[in-house]
Amino acid sequence: VLPNHRLAFNIPGTALVEPSWASVEPVSSSTAPDSYAMTGTDCNVHGVLYKLTQEDFETVCQTEGVPLGYTLHRCRVYPYSNKNRDTDRDSGRNDSSRNSEGANKLLQKDEAFSVSAFTLRAANKELRTEDPSRDIPPSQAYLNVLIRGAVEYNLDDEYIDMLNRIQAGRTIIGNGVAEFMLQVAEF
Repeated sequence: VLPNHRLAFNIPGTALVEPSWASVEPVSSSTAPDSYAMTGTDCNVHGVLYKLTQEDFETVCQTEGVPLGYTLHRCRVYPYSNKNRDTDRDSGRNDSSRNSEGANKLLQKDEAFSVSAFTLRAANKELRTEDPSRDIPPSQAYLNVLIRGAVEYNLDDEYIDMLNRIQAGRTIIGNGVAEFMLQVAEF
């Protein structure tokens, strides 16, 4: 979990095809009250933490458009601590009460448990904003990719619910092309 940040849809894509791409943007402490610091979904970004080789890290940067579309953002993240999360994912079991409990259990904002990491934020400083009303609604296909990953990696149920509530933008090619692009990449 990355506290005091939000999932933003502020990287413009191709209008009516894939309208926007996501980035992770910091939220000021005035926008993120302490009550949200570790439990609310509006001021936290949940995700998957990977340890990469230098070569793999460079490949990710190239394929994601660093430094043109995105810039690297150093941050401190707090891994989920519930040991049952991995067991449940491996067994295919989705126990909602454990999922929420695990995320809340983790978060004591103790620096000893935090991990240094990088995430991606908008390279264009004019696109960086704390105001979600300036976001460009993403395609349903792009949202489906995010939701699929969140479910597959057993992220917190409240966070998955938040992803499901995001309104999709208009597209002229089905629901967008992100799911197709993922299928090609998986092939």
